[in-house]
Amino acid sequence: MVEYSILISLFNELSNLTSLTTFNISECSILRSLPNKLDNFIYLTTLDISRCSSLILLFNELGKFTSLITFDISECSSFT
Repeated sequence: MVEYSILISLFNELSNLTSLTTFNISECSILRSLPNKLDNFIYLTTLDISRCSSLILLFNELGKFTSLITFDISECSSFT
């Protein structure tokens, strides 16, 4: 299992990928929220956070993804 601190470090490194269009972090059981560093992904069209059992998503965070077309939150047990 990936440590939470390693996951945050990974997000910090990914923040430089401003042209990223697809981001799949499905099945990440330790993810609790979307990190602020995702603000840099202005071209993101696909976000897959399915099966992230600990995720508590704040839907106002989605407003920063103005190019988002596909958003998968299937099987996120914390949303039921």
